[in-house]
Amino acid sequence: MTVLIVVAFFALFIGVDYVLARRRLALERVARAASDAPAAEPVWIAGYRMPEALHYHRGHTWARVLDPSTVVVGLDDFAGRLLGAPVALESPSRGDWVHQGGRAFGLRLNGRSAELVSPVEGEVVEVNPDLVKKPALAAEDPYGRGWVLKLRAHNLADNLRNLLHGRLARRFMEDSREALDLRLMALAGTVLQDGGEPVSELARHLPKPDFERLVAEFLLT
Repeated sequence: MTVLIVVAFFALFIGVDYVLARRRLALERVARAASDAPAAEPVWIAGYRMPEALHYHRGHTWARVLDPSTVVVGLDDFAGRLLGAPVALESPSRGDWVHQGGRAFGLRLNGRSAELVSPVEGEVVEVNPDLVKKPALAAEDPYGRGWVLKLRAHNLADNLRNLLHGRLARRFMEDSREALDLRLMALAGTVLQDGGEPVSELARHLPKPDFERLVAEFLLT
């Protein structure tokens, strides 16, 4: 009986140590992502700015790791050019909880609106005060002064595994551009510039039902 108790104790000890070791490794990976990541200097992918150091959600939002439990989030250049410059920000309050893939914030345009999803799960610890004063920054400088929320992330390492980074993120942007081009080709020619480039601020050029369909498809809301 004593032997069984000793064996059970060591099995429990090994199991707990294994779980703690995995957690330490996850936190170390997140810390390296924060410390080793280069500045958010964008490269051009399929005609859109895209800093390679960020982690991207398929709803065209991004997360930048500040430390093992804190991230900054915002919308990417694709979303900014699809929506155009917003006139107001509809943000959660400090202390609110957002879920990965769930509504994070809204942007009001001229007579229209769009919601964007959160790339990670966590508690809102700050809303960008510059956006409250000048909401257009969200589209004009989406990776810099136009960041939207700062979150204290829950289970950040697992959240990051669900996002796109590096080569996968670049391919995602290329696929998004191709899909958007196909949608726009079926709509009025006024939404394409000479050479086939999408015009900026598609919200102003498309009928409201068409715009809402694009928002639902590409921003996943």
